[in-house]
Formats: sequence, structure tokens, C-alpha cells
Amino acid sequence: MKLSSIAKLKSGHISAAEYSAEIAGELAMHSLGLGPQGGVAPVQVTEDTDLLVDRAVLGTLCRLFASGQLTALELAYTADALQMADRVQLSGEDIASDLAECTDPEINGQLTVARALEIASASAAA
Repeated sequence: MKLSSIAKLKSGHISAAEYSAEIAGELAMHSLGLGPQGGVAPVQVTEDTDLLVDRAVLGTLCRLFASGQLTALELAYTADALQMADRVQLSGEDIASDLAECTDPEINGQLTVARALEIASASAAA
């Protein structure tokens, strides 16, 4: 996953379908590692730009998930990559906490559409 692709997704320069197609191969490899307990699920991040993850970015991702344009796995993979990238800056502790809810459902529990919309609504109010 390229950090620039997240920026393009947020700005509308690529669609959710284009983003999904772009990460499909690496997501397949990631999914294989999720199967066995104690498995290793690789996350590939191309840090081709600096990215500030703020309410607008997180709100976009959550709305795309809530509308069915991103799957739960795509959102979790994206959130994992954003947490791990050195060139990503989170705009606050609240963003870090909400982003963490979007990661691995086996650890954090399944993100519901209702909760994703709550996160997105907080983004709209900010």
C-alpha cells in the first residue's frame, strides 16, 4: 500500500474500487497469514509521501467501510499500515484510539457499521 494512495483516496483522486484493486495482491498475502493462530500477516507499506492522519482521513475511511465500498479486511489492513508507517503522523490521541478500533478484529473486536459511522460523525463535527 502506498501512503500516497490513501491521500488520493481522501481527496477523491482515486475511487475506493481503484484503491481496493491496488491493494488486492498484498491483502491476499496478508489474509493467508491471518489463518493459523500465531501466524504472521505481512503488511506492506510504501512510504512515498508524508501523511497526516486526521479526522478527515479517518472519517473518509470509516464512511467508505460503512457504505460497503471498503471491506472490513481492507479497512483493518489500511489501519495497520497507517499505524506502522514512519512517515504517518496522527493528529491526536483520539485519532490514534479510533484508528486502533479499525485494526485487526480478532484483537479489537469487529468494527460495526454503527461504530464506523460514529467515528465518521466525529470527523464531520471536528
